[in-house]
Amino acid sequence: MPATSQHNEQAIATPNPSPENTADHGENPARFLVEELTVDDGDGTTGELMLARIRGLETVALCRFWLGVERYLAAQADREPRDRVVDALEAREETLRKRGEGLAQAGLSAEERRERATELQTESVATLVDEDGEEISWSRQRGAVLEASR
Repeated sequence: MPATSQHNEQAIATPNPSPENTADHGENPARFLVEELTVDDGDGTTGELMLARIRGLETVALCRFWLGVERYLAAQADREPRDRVVDALEAREETLRKRGEGLAQAGLSAEERRERATELQTESVATLVDEDGEEISWSRQRGAVLEASR
């Protein structure tokens, strides 16, 4: 569920091809997978957040869910699944198979972590400001800095 206090143009348009799996896993991968993978031009729109999230997937089942959503989105856009995304998901699944699933240091099972994730209501505390210190929306990122970074 997107935060209500920040600008999020994709929140309404983000597809949810498998509501049952979204409920089971506590997230909708399409939220990240709708991003384009492009060269970073300073707008924060390179798809790196998507790849970082893939590196943090905790279960093989979640990797497979993400792969299914990538394939669904590719079919909807009449394209092939993106190699970089598929490779990242396959690499993460292989890592999980070798090292084990979940985050052992958290002391929670994967199911417990999913339950907690679905219960959390989070919102961003970061605020973007322009050169005059006036708050601006997240959709106008070019030239903005985080207020705490000033």
